Amino acid sequence: MSLKNIYKSRSEILDGHLNELRTVTGLASKDEVAIFSVREKICSSCPLKSGNSCNSKKWMHPKTLEISNNPKEGFVRGCGCRLSAKQKSKHSVCPAKLWGNEF
Repeated sequence: MSLKNIYKSRSEILDGHLNELRTVTGLASKDEVAIFSVREKICSSCPLKSGNSCNSKKWMHPKTLEISNNPKEGFVRGCGCRLSAKQKSKHSVCPAKLWGNEF
């Protein structure tokens, strides 16, 4: 993720990290934890997931889950985000639209 994108996404990034902390300390609501858990399950089965990140060096077709090392029509690029925080940002959306806007 470029510095420009980080700056533009700073509120989402901060929200994700704060909610990550709230979850670990037991301060997140049961509804929030349930949504975060669903997001985590989706990401865990996503072919763009690499460790704790969404691989920004790969592209994926959101319907077929086909992976490419190069851009292709209808494919989306991995965002490069640290997933354990992004999954907990209420304002974030998966680049493939597999989750987001639940809040």
